[in-house]
Amino acid sequence: MAKRDCRVKTPTTKEEVVKIRQYTVGYAPNRGKSNPSPQLIISGKWLNDLGFTVDSNVTLTRQPGQLIIRQAEGGLKS
Repeated sequence: MAKRDCRVKTPTTKEEVVKIRQYTVGYAPNRGKSNPSPQLIISGKWLNDLGFTVDSNVTLTRQPGQLIIRQAEGGLKS
């Protein structure tokens, strides 16, 4: 499994509200088969602070070089 690497970069001025978190893409266990799939695990209480609570739905938009995760319209699972 890949080494965990989560560092929070603290804003340099009081006006900044965006916090950047850096993670390392690891691999999903593949029962010893070749070509494991990349895996990114995001967890922490900070997700709850941002409104991403347990059982809430999200949308993931993928574009070259970036993933955008947003709360899904409608909020919680039905």
